[in-house]
Amino acid sequence: MSGATAARRIVDQLRVEQVARVFCVPGESYLAVIDALYDRRAEIDLISCRHEGGAAMMALATAHLSGRAGVAFVTRGPGATNASIAVHIARQASLPLVLGVGQVARRNRGREAFQEVDYPSYFAPLAKAVFEVSEPDDVAAMTAEAFALAEHGRQGPVVLALPEDVLSGTAAGTAVARPASHVAPIDPGDCDALATRLARAARPIIVIGGGPWSETAIARTQAFAASYRIPVFSAFRRADCFDNHHDSYAGFLGYGTAPTAWQRVREADCVVVIGARLDEPTTQDYTWPASGQTLLHVHPDPHQLGLNFPTALGIAATVDAAAAALAELELPVRPEWAGWCAQARADFLASEIPPPADGALDLGVVMAILNARIEADSIITTDAGNFTAWPLRYRRYARPGRLLAPVNGAMGYGVPAAIAAALAHPQRTVVGCVGDGGMLMTGMEIATAIKYGACPVILVFNNDKYGTIEMHQQRRYPGRELGNALTNPDFAAFARSFGAFGCRVRHADEFPDALEAALGAGRLALIELAMTSTDNA
Repeated sequence: MSGATAARRIVDQLRVEQVARVFCVPGESYLAVIDALYDRRAEIDLISCRHEGGAAMMALATAHLSGRAGVAFVTRGPGATNASIAVHIARQASLPLVLGVGQVARRNRGREAFQEVDYPSYFAPLAKAVFEVSEPDDVAAMTAEAFALAEHGRQGPVVLALPEDVLSGTAAGTAVARPASHVAPIDPGDCDALATRLARAARPIIVIGGGPWSETAIARTQAFAASYRIPVFSAFRRADCFDNHHDSYAGFLGYGTAPTAWQRVREADCVVVIGARLDEPTTQDYTWPASGQTLLHVHPDPHQLGLNFPTALGIAATVDAAAAALAELELPVRPEWAGWCAQARADFLASEIPPPADGALDLGVVMAILNARIEADSIITTDAGNFTAWPLRYRRYARPGRLLAPVNGAMGYGVPAAIAAALAHPQRTVVGCVGDGGMLMTGMEIATAIKYGACPVILVFNNDKYGTIEMHQQRRYPGRELGNALTNPDFAAFARSFGAFGCRVRHADEFPDALEAALGAGRLALIELAMTSTDNA
C-alpha cells in the first residue's frame, strides 16, 4: 500500500464512508478512479449512466433515501456542467452529495486547457464547498472532509475537483477514520423560551421540512402534536416528514396547496418551524409568516434564522435535537387548541377530494387506483410541473423516504430518482411520475435501468406541451402563448425500444390492467397517461 495512487486512496476512503454505490459517466479525466474501483467492484457498485445529470440525480436520490451522502463521479468541463443541475437540487433541498469531478493536469491549470473549468468559481453559489486537491498526499483527508461537510449541519453538496495527474500520483498515508456522530442538544434556556412563547398562543401551527428526519424524530414530533393538538404542515415537497394519516396533519405548503390550508396558516398566531428553510414556495412568495405572527424557527444552519423573516426565537439545531426537545416540553393544556386542530384536519380531508375530470382520462380515478394497489411504503418520485399536484396532493405519505421530489423545481429528476430508488430498495414498489417535457430530458436513463435490473414503474403524464409555462403565459400574456406545444414520440414504444415494458392509457378504466402488467413486468415499466385526445402513436 506504500505505493498506492491517490485514486486508490479515494476509493479506500469511500469504503470508510460506507459507500456501497457510485454513479458516473466514465471520462478520461478520472480514469485512475475507475481503475481503482475495478479492484473494489465486489464492494462498491459502479452504475454507469447515460448523462452526467442523470448520474448525479441518481446519487442525490440515494442520499435522500439514506440520509448519507450520495456519490457521483463525472468528467471535467462538460461532465461537470451537466451535473450542476443536481448540485442545485441538493443545495435547495438540503441533501448531502459528494460530486467527484475530473480536472485538467496541474501544469495546465489557468491556460483554458481542453475542457478546463474554474470549479471554485462555477460551483460557488451552488455548493457548500469546492475542494480542489493539489497534492496526492492530501486526497484522503480532503475526501473525508467533503463527506463530513456534506452530511453535517445543514446538509448539502460538496464538489471535489481531482486533477488527473494528482489521481495517478503516489499518495502516502491511509484512509481517515469517520468521526463518531453526535447530536448536540438544544440549550435548556432556548427550550424554556420555546415553551413560554408557544404556551401563549391561541392558534399555533408547526411546519416541518428539511432533514434528515429519522424515525425517532418523526415519532417524537407526532407524539408532541397529538398530546397538545397542534396542526402540522409539511414544507414544500416534504410531505413524508409527518404521517399524513395523523389527526394533526393539515397538509403540505407549496405549489398546489389547497386554499383552505393557506387561510389556516395565515390565521395562526404562532408558527413553529422545524428544519424548513421558509423558502418561496412554502411561504407563498414570502407573504407569510406576517408581522403579527410569532415565528419560532429551528434550523441547523444559523444563517437561515432570520434570513427571510424576523424571528421571535431562532435556534440553530438539527431536527433530531428539536424533536428531542419537544419530547421534554411541558405545556399547559389549552382546550381551544383541540378545536383549532380538528378544523385544520377537516380542511385537509376535504382537500383530498379530486376535482371533476375535464377530459377522457380522469386522473383522480387513476390516483385512487394507484393508491389502492401499491403498498404504503412505496416510493414515489416526481419531476416538475403542474401534474405533480396529483402525486403530491392525492396520495398520503407516512414516513421519510416515501417521496423524492426536486425542491428547486428541476425537470428531469423523476426518472433518474426512480431508477436509483429501485436499485436501493429492489423489494419495494417505486413509481416515478414525470411529464412529457421532463421525460425527454432524462428518459434515456431507461437504458441504465435495463442494464442494472432496476424495475420502477414510470408514469408519463403526457399533455403534449409545457403545461406549466402555458398556464403562466395565459395568466400574464393572455392570447399570446408561444413555444409550449411539443411533438412527442410514442412513449410506450420508446420504452419498449430499450427492452422495457410500455403501454398507453387513454381512459381510467384501462389503468388497472396496465398497472398490473407494469408491476408484474420484472423490468422497468412505463405507462403513458394520454391526457389529450390526440393519439401520437
